[in-house]
Amino acid sequence: MKVDKDILIDLFQRKDKKRRKVLYELYAELVLTSLSAHYVAEMISADLGKPELIDADDVRYCRYYFRKKAKPFGRVPLKTEPLLPSPAPEPRPQHTHNMSVKNPLKAPWSDGDAKDMQDKISVKTKFINKNET
Repeated sequence: MKVDKDILIDLFQRKDKKRRKVLYELYAELVLTSLSAHYVAEMISADLGKPELIDADDVRYCRYYFRKKAKPFGRVPLKTEPLLPSPAPEPRPQHTHNMSVKNPLKAPWSDGDAKDMQDKISVKTKFINKNET
């Protein structure tokens, strides 16, 4: 059975609890527009030929409860197109920078391995006994 405008008018006159769902199914594109709820209600009522049959609360109800559901006018097609292959990534440029350490101040470098081991350990603290050495 196909739902049409006459059934919608009858549902609203009887105050049926499914009337707003049928309203959304018939006028989903108009209900989901960014127009004011009062204006949309007036447009739907004028289209049905019954002034003040639909009010702004009905439009607000439809917007709140049915906007998350699948829209009847925008169904997903059953066949999907094959995905196109992605282009090959571009090769990264090779860096030509010399990563060696330079000494711009011409300061003398000391070799840590050449120093005597005793110089490295000679740390004096207040926790070491003076008799231990």
